[in-house]
Amino acid sequence: MTSTPFKNAVAVVCLAMLWTSGSLVSRANMEPIPPFMGDWEGGWVDAPKKDGNAKNNPGLVARVIGLGNDRYEIQIMEEFDKRADFKVKTEAVWKNGKMMFDQNGYSGEITEDSFTGKKAGGAFDTSFSLKRAHRASPTMGARPPANAIALFDGANLDAWERQDGGDPTWLIKDGYFEVLPKKDNDGVGGSINTRQSFRDVKVHLEFRLPYEPEHRGQKRANSGFFLPGGYEVQILDSYGLGGMWNECGALYKQSPPRVNMCWAPGVWQTFDVEFKRLRRDSEGNKVDDAVFTVWHNGVKIHNNYQIKGTTSNTQKGRSEPESGKSGGLSLQDHSNKIQFRNIWVVEQ
Repeated sequence: MTSTPFKNAVAVVCLAMLWTSGSLVSRANMEPIPPFMGDWEGGWVDAPKKDGNAKNNPGLVARVIGLGNDRYEIQIMEEFDKRADFKVKTEAVWKNGKMMFDQNGYSGEITEDSFTGKKAGGAFDTSFSLKRAHRASPTMGARPPANAIALFDGANLDAWERQDGGDPTWLIKDGYFEVLPKKDNDGVGGSINTRQSFRDVKVHLEFRLPYEPEHRGQKRANSGFFLPGGYEVQILDSYGLGGMWNECGALYKQSPPRVNMCWAPGVWQTFDVEFKRLRRDSEGNKVDDAVFTVWHNGVKIHNNYQIKGTTSNTQKGRSEPESGKSGGLSLQDHSNKIQFRNIWVVEQ
């Protein structure tokens, strides 16, 4: 959120460990999440010296992504958080307590607590072994500075209102709140806005995606975080996807994230956003575009991006011309039960 936003990372991580283990768990209305789904990491086991690739690149990581009906996508690559080719990208079926896969010379087996395999290499095979990885953002649990305004501290939604002006109907439980879709609440509810208006801001928020393996695309754990003027930072279950301009962390329909930092459903994630409104001269002419810098799970995915126009045409306010005026922050009801906590803002 500043040029050195994570200087207290160690302290924050400790706080995050107290707040949440970061493991894949089922909460509230989330579908139960299989223990083997999510991130794995490890590497080659006693790689033969003749295998130059294994020798020079000893690490391996993997994702297991739910597709529904006991089907999963398996991705194997050299490291997380890079736009890189997959060594393996295939589907497998969970049956009799395990999954088997065989693609591109890689074969292996996944159980609830192990991920092992080998790569065929001519006269020799190279084995690998992975363990479950539970990652936590370095800004997880970040405490608001003295000049911050708390928008949600775990107690109530007093700082928010429905877009029709009524009190929020979203659910509060165990220090977080959860979208109560309007469609599930007799038409009452919908997206929520802050009661207070803001200008240039720094915002911290934490969110958790429900596990919806049967859903695809924009129907899979969709929401959005909106800044004054109708600009959206997309929230979506984009775990294992390409990181396109309508996926998690994107400045919706304008700029994809530099890298897809979306983690698996059930894991708490963070956004840290710096936003500057557009500027107009005394005659009303735009002289500076609105600017975004965004960190997703501690990684900078947009750096001083100058956005051109509002970001779509359905959320209240974002179909209107850019005004540069102050306005509320907004969280979207897209009919998915996203959870939020620890939201605070510093106005610049």
